[in-house]
Amino acid sequence: MDSRVIIPFKWLSRDGKLLLAARTLRTFAYGFLSVVLAIYLKLVGFNDLSIGIILSATLINSVFFTLIASFYADRIGRRKVLIVYSALMSTSGLVFFVTSNYVALIISAFIGTINVTGTETGAFLSIEQAMLPQTINDPKKRNTVYALYNMAGTFAMSAGVLLSALPHVFVQQYGWNQIEFIKPLFALYSIIGLGVLGIYFLISKS
Repeated sequence: MDSRVIIPFKWLSRDGKLLLAARTLRTFAYGFLSVVLAIYLKLVGFNDLSIGIILSATLINSVFFTLIASFYADRIGRRKVLIVYSALMSTSGLVFFVTSNYVALIISAFIGTINVTGTETGAFLSIEQAMLPQTINDPKKRNTVYALYNMAGTFAMSAGVLLSALPHVFVQQYGWNQIEFIKPLFALYSIIGLGVLGIYFLISKS
């Protein structure tokens, strides 16, 4: 009997596995937020134009921070930029949780790396995809690591979308207030942002 221990993905470094974990957590959060954000804004009383402006701010944010990453990530350090972005992610979730002030929400949507498109298109994606090839010790596995990266994101986002149905279920079954049940999801988003930040701190400086 072979007593050797089989190490899964031994061709992938610890940093690569950490990036996959960060991707999974982050896209899970994007999944439920992409569904509940517009619903929540409508429930608290904003009109369609006001909601559209907030959602547009999240898309502008995606373009803006991707450009910053493209020009400065290698100068500042990719790991440092990812840490800053995850801190902003956490902060934005906290703002949405504690206030419904329109100006605060617009600012939070603009700086908070919130993704409401149902797919990840932001700055995290571009930086992590640039880092992934450095985390494998077998060049033949380059396509495999990208496949794992995308698969992890797709399944995690699907789970997040499924979670977003819970407020509606509790409202229908128990008559709970939908606003008060959606708000904790923003707190969860903020906590996940902190979790992603912690993962980036574990990534080696190299």
